[in-house]
Amino acid sequence: MINGWTDSVLTGIRTLNQILTAGIAITAFSLLLYAFSFNLRDRVARSFAIILLCVVVIFTAEALQDKSISIPLIDLLLRFQWFGIVFLPAAYLHLSDALLVTAGRPSRGRRRVAVRAMYAIAALFLLLLATDQLLGPIVPDGKPAPHLERTVWTGVFTVFYVIAMIWAGINFTRAYRRMLTRSGRRRMLYLMAGATAPAIGSYPYLLFGYSFAAEHPYLFWGVATIINAVVGALVIVMAYAVAFFGVSWPDRVIKSRLFKWIMRGPGAASATLALMTVVRRGGDFLGSPYNAFVPFTVVGSILLIEHAITFAAPLWERWLFFGRDRAELQLLQNVEERLLTQGDLQQFLEAILAAVRDHLQSPAAFIAALDNDTLSPIVVAGNRSMLD
Repeated sequence: MINGWTDSVLTGIRTLNQILTAGIAITAFSLLLYAFSFNLRDRVARSFAIILLCVVVIFTAEALQDKSISIPLIDLLLRFQWFGIVFLPAAYLHLSDALLVTAGRPSRGRRRVAVRAMYAIAALFLLLLATDQLLGPIVPDGKPAPHLERTVWTGVFTVFYVIAMIWAGINFTRAYRRMLTRSGRRRMLYLMAGATAPAIGSYPYLLFGYSFAAEHPYLFWGVATIINAVVGALVIVMAYAVAFFGVSWPDRVIKSRLFKWIMRGPGAASATLALMTVVRRGGDFLGSPYNAFVPFTVVGSILLIEHAITFAAPLWERWLFFGRDRAELQLLQNVEERLLTQGDLQQFLEAILAAVRDHLQSPAAFIAALDNDTLSPIVVAGNRSMLD
């Protein structure tokens, strides 16, 4: 009885970890689309987009790993995950260089060469991955999860990974010290705090700590779940800081647009995925592999979440972003909703005229304006000869 209860708890923790992993992949992909849509012309945003692409690859491959798939497919996913891991250090150094340029410290050639060299080294590690030298064969019955064996080149890459991240961290600090304004320093702090999460949470520590993880599965999955939750939150913080680079919009517009993007994209998708996973796993627990409630849960949750976001958006916009200008901004928001173009007015009057005709069963009707002594018809409907 106790073993069955502990197994259920461990399964629940693993399920939560899988949901968070998929949520990180969804969030990173959505923020990548945001960067492509709004501020990709900025150098900081472009380098941040490369980091997001690496995060998408890493966490998508991790989220797809499940007990229900075959060992060869798990082996393929574990190796595909390294496409993102290999280029992540170079992307971080690229971002740090872009931040220094933005802070008024352009490269004299050395940093630019260093960034290109880092990408070249990453390509060499990718070649070693393709020739099965960077990683060894898979351990299919590994505890607490299947993993790849490490090689000598795995240790070399780990040293490269650590050195590159420390170097990028030093550049982040230099850029922070060069910021003269309070808002610039605050955003750099957000960026530095958010940047630590993908750097620490993306590396597969199971390569080196599988013995300890096998002895303490609860600790391993618990820590992994906490790390994934922190990574998901800090990726959003990092995207928030980068969203202000290279754009000329007010802070309120940037915050509102990013918040709506997150709520309608990764927020709705992650909540739907979590509900779908819970319903499906509940069906498996009750002995029914196929659960007819899964498609209904997906459709219903999407509709309800989008409906709630649409109705709640004006409320949380006023509460979070309007600040001291709440009255003026609310007035502008109301004016925008009530302004009519000439075409809007024409359609509105035509709708009124159609409703009146249907109600009174009139064969013809018109709306006219009296300008001094002249009667000018604006909208005419029905039998024109009778109106004439």
